[in-house]
Amino acid sequence: MRSALPSEALSRWCSAALCLALSVAFIWGAWRQTSGFDVWTFEGLRQLQVAEGQLRAPVVTLRHSDGSVAPAPWHADSAVPSAYLVDFIYTRCPGLCRALGSEYQQMQRELIVRGQHDPAYRGVQLLSVSFDLAHDGVPQLQRAAAQWGAQEVHWRFAVPDGEADSRALLRSLGVVAIPDGAGGFVHNGDIHLLDRNGRLRGLFGFDEWPRALAAARKLTAG
Repeated sequence: MRSALPSEALSRWCSAALCLALSVAFIWGAWRQTSGFDVWTFEGLRQLQVAEGQLRAPVVTLRHSDGSVAPAPWHADSAVPSAYLVDFIYTRCPGLCRALGSEYQQMQRELIVRGQHDPAYRGVQLLSVSFDLAHDGVPQLQRAAAQWGAQEVHWRFAVPDGEADSRALLRSLGVVAIPDGAGGFVHNGDIHLLDRNGRLRGLFGFDEWPRALAAARKLTAG
């Protein structure tokens, strides 16, 4: 029996060491995934990445509701002070997208009124981008734009011109769109403020559009 004691002690020591190593690995992994334990949710992580200037939209090709195909308006060599308030939608959406459409209507009205007296508002553009390439083409975008009374000079509807562009754009900004099993999607409902270089400068809830508009105006004012 005495000869078994050292092996039992060694076994217990190895088990304890293994548990300690696993605990350290878990804590280290959690520290990395939560940015030093500062955030515990995906949206919290996105907000932290925005604050640190980590998220930037690529210049993907967009197909607009008027049928035109062109690169996204933000690009590194842009010399014009511009700000883009971008939301991500699909035209068949019965809930969240309708709420976003209503808020964008109000922002468009403010841009029209305030732009008459404050040139900084003229550099703010609204853009609704569909991620539902299978169902949203030019006719669907046209109907959505007409439904909401979008004026192209202020508010445009578009869809990426291919799946690769769509994935790249959504991934770059941390936008999630998950099929809901009923033909629709569960997706982010934020207003994304991009500067003229495509960098994500702010995230706002759809009901925070006055703050989003004020932040966009501040960007264009320089």
